[in-house]
Parts: sequence; C-alpha cells; structure tokens
Amino acid sequence: MPRKKKITYEYSHDGVKQSVLRYAKGVRQPEGWAEQMAERVAKATDKWIADKDIVTEDDLRKVIISELERLNEDVAFAYRNHDKII
Repeated sequence: MPRKKKITYEYSHDGVKQSVLRYAKGVRQPEGWAEQMAERVAKATDKWIADKDIVTEDDLRKVIISELERLNEDVAFAYRNHDKII
C-alpha cells in the first residue's frame, strides 16, 4: 500500500487574511467589514501560532473558525463547510 505524501505549508498572515476575505465576500459581507474581519482573524492566528513549533492545517482551521464564529456566523459557516455542497 503506497504511503501518503506528507505536505507541509508555511504559515502566512496574508494567506489567512485572503482566505477569510474570499469567504466573507462569498457570503456578500460589506467590503469594509470583510476587510476588518479578515485582518482580525489573521492577527488572532498570528498570536495563536507564535509559540507553536508545529501546527496542522486542521488546527489552524479550527482557530480561524473559532474567531469567525465570534465575528460572523455566516462566514464561519461558509469557511467550516468549504468542502461540502451547501
């Protein structure tokens, strides 16, 4: 049985921000609020990740979703269900 190739990613503040912004715009949030929300989430993940040596993509997604749930449930729902047909 072939082994799964392990893929690693480098954390990026801008990557998180752009990802959140894409989902916020996708659920038609006002431009200014979408920008603010994306920046807040990116700053929160910066703070969370600062003392971590290794972080999984799932861990990072959980932090992003947790922050989004505090800011906007619609965006959190879209982000949480990105891989499902909704």
